Amino acid sequence: MIEDNQNIKNEIFDALPIPEDAIILKPKRFLDSSQLALLAIKEIIKQRGINLKIRKKRDVTELDCIFEINNFSIQVIFAGYSSDHIIVPLQRWYKINNAPQIILAANIDEESNIVYFKGIITAKEFINIYLNKNAKGQSFEIPLSEFKGGINRLLSFVQILDSEALSRQGISRNIDFLESLLKTLGLSRKNISIALAAAGLIIFGPSIFRPRILANVASIPISQIEITGYNRGIDTETKPVLCLFSPKILNDHSTFPAIVYTSINQPLIFSPDPLNEITISKNGKILWSKNSTFDKKINGPIPWPIKPINPNEEYLVTIRPLGTILGESAKFILKGSQSNSLIKLENLLDQLGDNKSAWNKVINKELKKDINIALPLLFSYKAPESKMIKKARRLIIEREGCL
Repeated sequence: MIEDNQNIKNEIFDALPIPEDAIILKPKRFLDSSQLALLAIKEIIKQRGINLKIRKKRDVTELDCIFEINNFSIQVIFAGYSSDHIIVPLQRWYKINNAPQIILAANIDEESNIVYFKGIITAKEFINIYLNKNAKGQSFEIPLSEFKGGINRLLSFVQILDSEALSRQGISRNIDFLESLLKTLGLSRKNISIALAAAGLIIFGPSIFRPRILANVASIPISQIEITGYNRGIDTETKPVLCLFSPKILNDHSTFPAIVYTSINQPLIFSPDPLNEITISKNGKILWSKNSTFDKKINGPIPWPIKPINPNEEYLVTIRPLGTILGESAKFILKGSQSNSLIKLENLLDQLGDNKSAWNKVINKELKKDINIALPLLFSYKAPESKMIKKARRLIIEREGCL
């Protein structure tokens, strides 16, 4: 019978392969989910040689617990090893000014002592989900696909960000009052970010109005472009895509290749993933290209490598990310905005000079307004020596991509 049970267990794990970065523990006694999660994080920290302060608070439930890592309050929530949804208890979020700053999702098999950290959601991201789902009560369920970055994203946050960069303000229970106020303001939940700025009701408090470069960098969206020429199968779910931080792509599918308007004359080309090849052409003529080698892929931000873009001028950008072969690529047309709205990067750099405060202020403003302007500034070689800028660069470079 024991042998039969072991065979069944082996069959289960053959059907559910263990992710490469899952942690398999060997405790000497039975541990509950919170204890396994704590032991797994400590093991990861030990393996990587990282020095982090971590402790588990006593307030543990069957669904979650609270860890403090480098002064960040992290709600760890548990799901079964094969689950694709997870329950978020809300009680902790109703503690105004003492709510979690990050939620860490953990798939746990208590019998086999396997822990896999799917990823995290920041307080800002979580509350947007909460409001969009019209959540109420003591808990609600969300897909695990909402959690991004695995354990790496958590470690980047707690090592690079200041603990005050993420809010602990929490959620007001008085949702009816919030709805009434939004209605008075002529807004809906979809306009919640505007309403919050006006009402100051929940989530961030007055600190939201102070520059938060690192928090804004951590929330930069990733654009995706389909790979064309891909015919190695019909499984569209595994079809590769090109992911970009910059330029920001709006996939309205109205044109092919997609037309991307840039509001700055020297945009940054920046993918979170390694690239095999990139070319820039105009009227069928290649003006610039770069290829990877066998042992060195194209990584990191690429400053605009040719002459600045003029208003309404168009260039075809063709990119082959890692995992594609010749004939497979992503393409988009980069087009300069009209003359009255196209910013000259060189003029903006001259205006900023060596004023660190001005750089931080403008970068933070554009991170929320126009990524295509913010990132060329952030990665400019003319940026002043600034710990804030260095941390912001590192935070985005270490972001997980699509591969």
